[in-house]
Amino acid sequence: MANRLTPSLTIIVLLALLALPLPLMAQDGLAAKSAPEAKNEWDVSLGAGAALVPTFEGSDRYHVMPVPLVSITYKDMISLNANGLSAYWRTGDLRIGAGLTYNPGRTDSKDDGLFGNGDDRLRGMGDIDAALGLKAFASYRLWMLDLSAAATKYTGDDNDGVVVDLGLALPYKLTDKLTLTPHAGATWANKDYMQTFFGVTSTQAVNSGFARYDAGAGFKDIRAGIDANYRFDEHWFLNVRTDVKRLIGDAADSPISFSDNGVTAAAMVGYRF
Repeated sequence: MANRLTPSLTIIVLLALLALPLPLMAQDGLAAKSAPEAKNEWDVSLGAGAALVPTFEGSDRYHVMPVPLVSITYKDMISLNANGLSAYWRTGDLRIGAGLTYNPGRTDSKDDGLFGNGDDRLRGMGDIDAALGLKAFASYRLWMLDLSAAATKYTGDDNDGVVVDLGLALPYKLTDKLTLTPHAGATWANKDYMQTFFGVTSTQAVNSGFARYDAGAGFKDIRAGIDANYRFDEHWFLNVRTDVKRLIGDAADSPISFSDNGVTAAAMVGYRF
């Protein structure tokens, strides 16, 4: 198990990740907006792709899963996408909103099938059911940077925790067709969420063989990555995203965290109507 990062070192690492893209991308003022402006009342993009993801958060094994691409915006006020269903208000560079999101939970054993998820190493830990989340968020465009913060309260029987996500992104239009967006962020979670996904109760310890472990509130990860979006023409586009996440704090110290470092990669082809 990797050593736990001290709070001061965590802050230094996060700030370094956040600052890294700035000198590379701040050129000529050619930043692209985080999302294209809608030409009509409706802005709709649909597509599909595949993603390589860890079998669970803290796993050192990976599996491939299909990924739908759905992005629907109405009058730049209501949106449905991978982050959930949201309603928001925008004034200038500030956007504030609320909505619904979703956590798929976790299974304690591998599912059958080509795209089966789960990991048999968690057998005895029990499943964590999917949960609906109530989210409030805000974002602000500062010069070329998109700053964001979101707080989510989950409402499931197994998962009723709270998470707070902080992030920034730096969209940069390299050509008329290609836009790159470096991004970085961190996630804080309360004790309920941390115990659900990283703790081990006495019963779970007996059933699984893991040592009993109590996980407390705190920052659970820092992350950085890059998006690439390429437009073939007015409608068709390719989106590729890669993220590197490092577990920190009690999440990294958990006996079920086989690796503190995780990578996700996804590629999707879409059509914008």
